[in-house]
Amino acid sequence: GLVVGTGCRYFSERAFPDVVTAGLRVARLGGSSVRYEVGLFRNDEDSACATGFFAQVNVDGSGRPAPLPEDIRGLLARIEI
Repeated sequence: GLVVGTGCRYFSERAFPDVVTAGLRVARLGGSSVRYEVGLFRNDEDSACATGFFAQVNVDGSGRPAPLPEDIRGLLARIEI
């Protein structure tokens, strides 16, 4: 797949030796694409110190969009919100 878009917003600092936990979800599951969203949490805080996203398109050998394989789609659907 190709990453076709990314973004990130920072809300507060992180620094060593902070422990950072990442949460990942599928925000949109299309026919050939998926948009992931990420939240980063510092130490035991409930509010994210950063959020981001990336969008990915599944492609065939010629670089054209191709349907997501059903087994991959099934796995991604498990974390879709």
